[in-house]
Formats: sequence, C-alpha cells, structure tokens
Amino acid sequence: MIRAEFETKPNLDENIIQTQAVHINNVSGNIEQTRNRFVISLEGNEEVIEVFRYIWEMAALYDGYFYTPCKYSINGADENAEKLYYLSFYRTGKTWKNCASTLLGSDKDFSESTILRYSNFRNRGRQTGDMQKALINSFFYIHSDAYEHINVNHRLSLLLNICDGFVINTSGANNNVKANIAKVIGTTLNSKVVKYGATLLGIPSAKMYDALCLERHEIDHYIHKEGSLSDYALKSNSRNFINWYFVYVVELALRIAFLKQIGCQCKEELVESALDDINDWLILEGNLPEKCKNPINQMTQDLKNRGIIVK
Repeated sequence: MIRAEFETKPNLDENIIQTQAVHINNVSGNIEQTRNRFVISLEGNEEVIEVFRYIWEMAALYDGYFYTPCKYSINGADENAEKLYYLSFYRTGKTWKNCASTLLGSDKDFSESTILRYSNFRNRGRQTGDMQKALINSFFYIHSDAYEHINVNHRLSLLLNICDGFVINTSGANNNVKANIAKVIGTTLNSKVVKYGATLLGIPSAKMYDALCLERHEIDHYIHKEGSLSDYALKSNSRNFINWYFVYVVELALRIAFLKQIGCQCKEELVESALDDINDWLILEGNLPEKCKNPINQMTQDLKNRGIIVK
C-alpha cells in the first residue's frame, strides 16, 4: 500500500472534495482533501504507481498546479517524499502555483472511467502514430520549476505549438496554424473577454489571432513578422505584459481543452473568474484605468488608487 500526503494552496470550502473511493482494474483506495492537504491512499498490483501518477496529474489539470508531496509511505514505512518526483515537471514553479486557479472546484472527478479516459488521452504516443504523450508532457514541463527562468517568448512559442499539435492530434492533420490557435482559444474561453484584454495591450481585436500566429512563426523560425505580438510590443507602453498576458490565456485555454477531451466539464463561473483574473492582472500590473472584475482585485485596485502599497 502507498500513501502520499500533499501540501496544497489554502482551499476554500468550494474547492474541497468529499472523500472519493478509487477502484480501477486491480488498484483500489481513496482520496481525501482538506483546506491545505490532499491525500492519496492506494493498494494493489504493479499498476499502483501508474494510477497514483494519473491522479496527481489530473489534480494538476483541475487546480492548475502540482500539489507538493510532504509525506510518503509504503506499507506503513516512511519514505522520502522527494522520491515521488519521478519526473521534473511534477515540481511546479512559483509563477504557476501563485496564479493557479481551479476549474472544477469540489467537482473534481477521479472515477474509474475518467482515469481511464485520461490514461488513454495522455499516453497516445509514437507507437499509436500520435504525439499526444509528448504534447501533454511538454505542457506540464512549461509549469515546472525548471522552466522558471525560461524566456517568456519561448514559453509562449511552446504553448502555441501545443495548440497547433492538440488540434492536429485530435481533429486531423492540417497546416492552418492560425485556425488551430483560434479553435483552442475560441472553443474554451469567451473570445470577447480575451480580445478585450488584447485591446488593452494595443492589439486590435480583429488582429489578435493573426498576431498570435505570426508570433509563433517569428519565434520558431527567427523571421521578423510585421504584426506579431512582439511587433506590437515594440510600439506599446505595455511591452512587458503582452507575451505574459497571452502565456496565461493560452495556458488556461489548453487546460480546459484537455479536460474537455477526457469528458470533464469545467464550471462556467470558474472559467469566467480565471479569465477575468488574467485581465485584472494586466490592469493592475500595467496601472491601467479600467476597472477590475474580480472582487479581491477590485479591492487591490482601490488600495493602489489611494496610494496604499499592496504586496
């Protein structure tokens, strides 16, 4: 039997799941969650570790970051929790952990059917003629501690490539990069809200998808593209925020797209809040006059406007 206890960000009641039983093939156990802990207990055959990893990864998609293991035992004997970092992307960087937002709240689903769908989705690799396994791993690596100091343009390039690859692997081969990026964002997020953020950055809403497509080509091939995000950044007072803004937006869109692919419907109000939070971040960091949407950000904005330093 293995038992792992994780530290989480402080959870509100709306994000705490009821104890869930786990039963898949020859593996069984349960999952518990409190305000700042998440516990997985499993026993069974050699598939235990595999099922354990799926649950940990699914939780990261649900809440936006990998929980931090703090206690680990095998058959009652304590082990070093660091052993659970089988892959480096399980160690989430501070950037993502700080801004992570839940998309399902207390409705996180670890049922047998959902775990099996996730397993099938994330493991389709070269042997089956697909690249989804590499795609999912790349998505997780972007969030890792190892990527904390990677250039923001490179992060965005990887995310845009993942958008392209996701559509190709799930809907069929094509060469329309712009349409593939637009499909991921447009089918998961409210495009009007994203385009509102783009206009705050000086990008005409009608040119947003062109700018993202050209940015991908420019970064990947080192060919200057007039009308790319970086081109707008050069002419904008918000040059420090353009690429980060779209890193956050595209990451959110992909996370929702992955969850939809395994049959998990994100809560509309949580998706709306997460997207509003990105726009609010832009408004606060850029000291823009527009009003924030989320209440806590409105409070922060009010304090800043009154000259009170907010940390």
